[in-house]
Amino acid sequence: MEKKAKIPKKLLLCWPSRTISTSVAAALVAYITFFATDYMGISAVTAGMIFMVSKIFDGVTDIIAGYLIDKTNTRIGKGRPYELALIGYWGCLVLLFAAPEMGLTPSCVYLFITYSLINSVFMTFLNCNESVYLANVLENPEHSVTVGAVTGFVSLIFTMAASILLPQMVATMGTTRKGWLIISLILAVPFTLFGLLRFAAIKERHQTETAAREKLTLKDMLSCLVQNKYILLFALIIFTSNIGSALVNGVQTYYFQYIMGDLGLASVMSLSMLAVIIIMIITPILSGKFGFVNVMRVTTLIGMCGYLIRLLAPRNMLLLFASNIVALLGFFTMFGFAATFIIDCIDYGEWKTGKRSEGTISCAQSVTAKLGTAVGAGVIGILMGITGYDGALTVQPDSANTMIIMLFTVIPAAFCLVQFILLKLYDLDKILPRIREELKAKRGE
Repeated sequence: MEKKAKIPKKLLLCWPSRTISTSVAAALVAYITFFATDYMGISAVTAGMIFMVSKIFDGVTDIIAGYLIDKTNTRIGKGRPYELALIGYWGCLVLLFAAPEMGLTPSCVYLFITYSLINSVFMTFLNCNESVYLANVLENPEHSVTVGAVTGFVSLIFTMAASILLPQMVATMGTTRKGWLIISLILAVPFTLFGLLRFAAIKERHQTETAAREKLTLKDMLSCLVQNKYILLFALIIFTSNIGSALVNGVQTYYFQYIMGDLGLASVMSLSMLAVIIIMIITPILSGKFGFVNVMRVTTLIGMCGYLIRLLAPRNMLLLFASNIVALLGFFTMFGFAATFIIDCIDYGEWKTGKRSEGTISCAQSVTAKLGTAVGAGVIGILMGITGYDGALTVQPDSANTMIIMLFTVIPAAFCLVQFILLKLYDLDKILPRIREELKAKRGE
């Protein structure tokens, strides 16, 4: 009987480092809309449009990133070199929060350029290389669930810590432009260095002979993408997830500032991430018993219920905290195990077309992830703007407050429902064992 390869301890210890870094950054990114409206003097509608327009570049940069990764064959690997984009990502994030005082037009241009560099350039490469790097590290693709669980578990602890500390830092230091710069630097310097630990410690194993021989053209890559129905479906799922998540993350600051009347209370909500951490730990066990995709479907429905429960008492802190314990499962578990979906889709694509296009397949969901985030951020600005939100006001009109509540409850619940419907259509898990056996036979493994 063939002995299954074990997951190296160094991989489990070092792989989460970059995800931890970008998770902490994401907690800071959630404040960009707030910073733009309340400190750069840009209206909510204008800020929302800037975020949406900047995504036009994402379609181009993701295609370029996927093409470059598929063409990459360096001494240090295929996906690994692009880990260095983390330096530019954090650097541009600091630049955004270092925005000098300018007129409205220069401020809008500055926001557009820095936001586009953060998301359309550096995060593009970080999103696109993640699954490619992991696929070329793992000996057994099924280990991606365990690696994802460990990575999600550890990164969520840091996300929770950042979500607890950031509202306090914003409440005390984020009252001036200089304060925002200090906050960004306090996070950027240590987490950039820590995030590069994966790059320094984890080497890619040699690619299969089939993959090494392949010389994919741009036409081949696009063909691999079009013929892979499962990556297209998963890209749509990720698009939905990111819209819902961006809505919740982006509106939370406004919710606690204007609905609850105390921004510092947002820190308490972050403690509820313990529920997601527990799910991350037990998902590999549940997946073995009930199936990976089935687990994702159930957590999506649980999350939907969590958002709807908030409507019972929108200003009750105890209920908000309790609801958040289950609401977070709706989108966070999907993000935590995205690499597993993508690696499965890469194998399906190779089986379907005879060509292994890792970069292109990985970047398909990157495009929709960022589009979803941008649409979510844009929708917040537009909906709040048309309902009368004004960052210069201490007390917002009832129409704006009502919209803030809807963005924190009913609207993300609706996106959970759409996500569940799409997951019901995703049935790759039923044929994946046979696909991998056939691929192994074809490679002579």
